[in-house]
Amino acid sequence: MSITPNTMIKPTQNVRTWGFRVSKMDAFVIGVVLIGVIVLKRTENPLWWMVAVVIGHFLLFCNVFRVRRSFELSWAVLFIINVSAWLYFGKLEWPNVVACQFPITTAFIILELRSPRYHGIFARRVNPRLEDYLEGRRL
Repeated sequence: MSITPNTMIKPTQNVRTWGFRVSKMDAFVIGVVLIGVIVLKRTENPLWWMVAVVIGHFLLFCNVFRVRRSFELSWAVLFIINVSAWLYFGKLEWPNVVACQFPITTAFIILELRSPRYHGIFARRVNPRLEDYLEGRRL
């Protein structure tokens, strides 16, 4: 069998999108985790809030502001360090962790909003170079 130009397989290109997004899988995962949070809270597990904080940031970073992967991973590492430090000092409570994590979250969101690659919620208003990002031009 010979391959002619008409039968060649063309690589598919991902279509870039912008704005708030939630897939069926995202909704499913969020629902399952929320049920888990409720169960943990009702069984008086003292770490129920940790699951809520992580899923909340998942929603913020992946679906609302659509933060780049390096920021997501950096946030996760800093969250682990934050929790570990409070655990070490014997004061692992949600107000302590959230008070330290909130500035980190805010900084990553602001940095993303200022990026020419920003494609989250309100991107048409915030990012004058959104079309460059959507069309795959180097930024």
